[in-house]
Amino acid sequence: MKTIKMKSIKLFATVLTVTSFMMVSCDVKKDNTNNEEVIEVVEVEEDKIDVNSDMDSKELAEVEVKTRTYKMREKQEPIVYDLDANGIAGFDDWRDYTVVNYELAEIRKAKYITTAQRVKNMNYRIANLGNSIPAWLKTEEVMEDVADVQKEYLELIEDANASENEMKENLEELTEKFDDLKEELDETVQQYVKIHESAIEEFNEEFKKGKIEAAIEEYNEEIKKMDKIVENK
Repeated sequence: MKTIKMKSIKLFATVLTVTSFMMVSCDVKKDNTNNEEVIEVVEVEEDKIDVNSDMDSKELAEVEVKTRTYKMREKQEPIVYDLDANGIAGFDDWRDYTVVNYELAEIRKAKYITTAQRVKNMNYRIANLGNSIPAWLKTEEVMEDVADVQKEYLELIEDANASENEMKENLEELTEKFDDLKEELDETVQQYVKIHESAIEEFNEEFKKGKIEAAIEEYNEEIKKMDKIVENK
């Protein structure tokens, strides 16, 4: 066994009103003036995991997980999610999704050969997906995919007399529905990230001109667009 360093990427951005102004840009530069504080920090942490030294590059990519954290405004709960080679692997504030993703990933690795009990053990988690989903992810499209996953799972467990091959086929269909959900979640998260990047860009443009109040106003106006993402939930 050997230790592989795994990058965990965290990005924080917030706007605060205090007695001084400080900006830390992506390359960690600081400027000081008056009245407001805007902090933009990008930091890269290295986590260590033990993996088999015989793993090839594809296998290493599959075990690597990157954690991304976005804090958009003062007092707002940060957006935290994990990424692996197959997409979004989990959310800090959506445990049910994280557990189901792990279970289905393990079943997929086993070529859909598993026990009926393991499938049944996901019952509560899958049934609770729609209840425990964070408000910021509740778009109409995401909720439709959640419902599709739940429907496919019910069909799977209700077929008590399914043969081994039928069970494998049903599990494949369930994982396909879950993959659709992952894809929609990724698109939703990317909308937040895009708005965040735009807000930082607008802020920097005004800040370089020395227009501090205008920079903060531009940032806040851009960030407000996030509220529209879940309007159709």
